[in-house]
Amino acid sequence: MTKTHWNRHDFRLESLTLTIDGLEKSIIELEKKSKEINWYDGLWFLEEVEPIIGLSFIAFQNYINSSIYDRFETLEKQYEKYKLGNLIKETGRTDIELIIAIANYFKHRDDHRDLLKGTRDILTAFNLHFDKETDITNSAIIKGMDYFSEKWELTDVIKVVKDWREKLWKEE
Repeated sequence: MTKTHWNRHDFRLESLTLTIDGLEKSIIELEKKSKEINWYDGLWFLEEVEPIIGLSFIAFQNYINSSIYDRFETLEKQYEKYKLGNLIKETGRTDIELIIAIANYFKHRDDHRDLLKGTRDILTAFNLHFDKETDITNSAIIKGMDYFSEKWELTDVIKVVKDWREKLWKEE
């Protein structure tokens, strides 16, 4: 009889789902605003939705790193675990690496220092712009979300991270 590790059950998924549901409701409210207010155009929408999507990527990053800890009881070699994600063609990088890079970009984009090399390398592999003068229409957060969902449905990313967590448990 195989013994199941007590952390094998994904007790983190419910709080992630609740968080993402709340953020998606915020996006829906902004979409309504864009239909009801004539001066509220696409640029206003992007300016207001970008931080909401950025927060969601931080939630996904937390779920990813906490899942690694649940499985291995350490975050040593976490970057190797990010590579268990699905490879996104032509980039040489995985969807999990992209989530981590977008979360790091969002957290540090206003710092006076440059982004860390790993984050810059991943964003560059996806041809995402991250310099401080980047226009909102080319935001790494906005354009990065396009890799996961055409309609920017954050729940699509939940499936990505949930499936990736399952792969962790198959690792030796």
